[in-house]
Amino acid sequence: MYLAMWIAAAGVPGSFWDSPSNVSGAVVLGFGVAAIALSFGLAKVFKRFNGVAWMVLGAGLAIAAYGIWRMGA
Repeated sequence: MYLAMWIAAAGVPGSFWDSPSNVSGAVVLGFGVAAIALSFGLAKVFKRFNGVAWMVLGAGLAIAAYGIWRMGA
């Protein structure tokens, strides 16, 4: 309830946040985007895209795609 009021104060329509699948989809999408950013950070640390960075990038893309699908369901 408090989160919905805070987001509504920012001007975001409340009907989107009233659906639990939209909220969980947005959270999952956030984790996916964070994983994608982490993969680029790992690539910068290792000075190249090694297997770990590619694996994290693939997982981030899959998680983000699931979040988008979840918001559409």
